[in-house]
Amino acid sequence: MTRSRTGVGTVSIRATFLIHGAVQGTWASRIPGISDGLELTNGALGIALFLQVVGGLAALAWAGRLVRLHGAVLVTRVGLVSYVASLVAIGLAPSFGLLSAAMVLVGAAGAACDVAMNAQASAVEKSLDRPIMSGLHGAWSAGSLVSAGVAVAVATVGVGVRPHLVAVAVVLLAVAVPTLSGVRPVPVTPAAGRQRSGPAPAPLVRLGCLAALAMYAEGAGADWSAVYVHDVTGLAAGTAAVGYAGFAAAMVAGRFVGDSIVRAVGPVPTARTAATVSVIGSVVVITAVAAPMAVAGFVLQGVGLSVLVPLLLSAAGRHGGDHGAGSAIATVSAIGYVGWLVAPMLVGQLAELASLRAAFATVAVAGVVLAFAAGAVAQRTTTPKKEGCAVEG
Repeated sequence: MTRSRTGVGTVSIRATFLIHGAVQGTWASRIPGISDGLELTNGALGIALFLQVVGGLAALAWAGRLVRLHGAVLVTRVGLVSYVASLVAIGLAPSFGLLSAAMVLVGAAGAACDVAMNAQASAVEKSLDRPIMSGLHGAWSAGSLVSAGVAVAVATVGVGVRPHLVAVAVVLLAVAVPTLSGVRPVPVTPAAGRQRSGPAPAPLVRLGCLAALAMYAEGAGADWSAVYVHDVTGLAAGTAAVGYAGFAAAMVAGRFVGDSIVRAVGPVPTARTAATVSVIGSVVVITAVAAPMAVAGFVLQGVGLSVLVPLLLSAAGRHGGDHGAGSAIATVSAIGYVGWLVAPMLVGQLAELASLRAAFATVAVAGVVLAFAAGAVAQRTTTPKKEGCAVEG
């Protein structure tokens, strides 16, 4: 790959992550407004979000195969456009039933695009021969942060959910079209290109399970932080989006410096310390008695969780000598994404049965497990000969 083409690919895939994050941040920040507008209980909201899980799990059943058959580029393009369009479906939903249908689209499009763009990111990372995964996920978090800030602003001045989501969808589609044209296939060696998928080796399953815990914690913070600040501390629904904004800001900061920290101290100490910080943040959230304390807890959660998924995906890529880096990333992403999809529904149901404080105790437990299992992201002592990525776009 030429230097110029590598640069274009890096900019485009980074922008793809940013747009995907912007979609997530937009609708997640307006969840309180969506819920209030349709007069949903926490249980009903949890059911609607569970249908996001259904759509996502359905997509995960074929996302990896589509990536292998048609390439990461095509699946990323179709998935991202569909994900942006889902904002319109959410914004225009006039009832619980139609909102639920829209959530199926959100889950399916978001999951398929997530797996494909991470596979493409792995291919670009291998072509550059330097870590970029944390920075790419930082771009995702930056998109979430900016969109959350916009959501706070428009909600504060009284802009309704419907015009807000539709306007954001139009803007993001206008940006996505030229961005996706720059996401191009990454050449692979013939040997790597002939690799076929098989049963996921045990290290990838282990990494996938840890990624599921990390993504569960991320999903809980992303989808429920604004609701938590609103319901538990009594802050107004629109202003409560500051909880998500704080969480997203911490994710951005952590991920943009994550690659440098890993190079300085190594992946295992970074992962263990980060998981411990996330546990501390969860404890602060659970014990919060006022909005500022809850927001501070979500900030600590975001800092701790920020580097965990990128570290796990990079570890998966290092196992790609035998399995193909792209397939390895897709495998771990697919397993991990289950945690992201389960989080909204599980937190909602636990909140209905007990309380949001009790629901967020599960996030603390996830952080404890991740801290003890941090050794899974260690550099391999024996690295196979570098090959191109097994997934072509």
